[in-house]
Amino acid sequence: MTMTSLTDQFAAADLVPQGGGDKVAFGSWTDAVRRSVLSFQFDCDRPRAFAGTISNRTLGGVNFVNMACERHAAYRDRATISPADAGFYVMTLQLSGELRLAQDGRVAVLKPGLFAIYDSSEPAALTASDGYRSTCIRFPKAWLGPRQPAGMTARAFECEPGLPAAVWGMLISLNRNLEFLGGHGRTAVRNVMDLVTTMLRTELGERPPEHRELLLEEIVAYIEENLGDAELDPARIAATHYISPRQLHVLFERGESTVSAWIRGRRLECCRRDLADPAMAEVPVAAIARRWGFRGVSHFGQVFKKETGLTPAQYRRGARAHLPR
Repeated sequence: MTMTSLTDQFAAADLVPQGGGDKVAFGSWTDAVRRSVLSFQFDCDRPRAFAGTISNRTLGGVNFVNMACERHAAYRDRATISPADAGFYVMTLQLSGELRLAQDGRVAVLKPGLFAIYDSSEPAALTASDGYRSTCIRFPKAWLGPRQPAGMTARAFECEPGLPAAVWGMLISLNRNLEFLGGHGRTAVRNVMDLVTTMLRTELGERPPEHRELLLEEIVAYIEENLGDAELDPARIAATHYISPRQLHVLFERGESTVSAWIRGRRLECCRRDLADPAMAEVPVAAIARRWGFRGVSHFGQVFKKETGLTPAQYRRGARAHLPR
């Protein structure tokens, strides 16, 4: 199958959900883009003649957005970017017309069959031609793991036979069938987004990390962000990452640890650091324990002594004794 036939297949797809797709005027369309994709400033030399359609559906934190419109420009500068919409990537597949995407000192010119990605936390400029039609995937940056691929924004990639065509085919199929996926929807989205990560790293010439390694890095980052939450446990971690508790335990066994032991060890490390910090000398032990997710000072004292051979108070006194005078 050639790239042309793949483009024709995608362009012919009915991507607008039933009941959506009514053409709207420029002002209504720009409001819809801000709600569905990101905050932009817009410019149009024929606002009265402009007509566009847009649909947006979300599953598992991923937005599937379909657009068709006439020529216009959209800009994001530092003043436009808000904390609420700074944590995403937007990947767009051109179906008809042309899009010029500028970011990070690069310009990608997208014609049908090409796709590109841009970062919501950085300024960007997009210029669409008449007859513009695309499907866009907006997803949290965390989906690409802690090692974000370098140099991928504002680059034109071909949706050629192989991994790119397979991944985009699955994304478009998901888009068509979101409402029919039932309880398997989130898992399906996650699995396809794993393939998106592999595709992007492959297109950039990187050797993609093993799925297990990438997932473990993501889970460790999640644990670090939530150490202070006393409700953090293996069941919640597994559910958040759409895997079973058994799969979670297997991931950590390769590092010769258990999930619970990892969490407890990291919490104790943070408590030891705070107990030894002169700036926190007046902070009660109980407050430090709560800060790092221990439910009660008595339990914390038992765990701390078992690990260090000292009570928290003894450890703090010892740390003070070694401070330079």
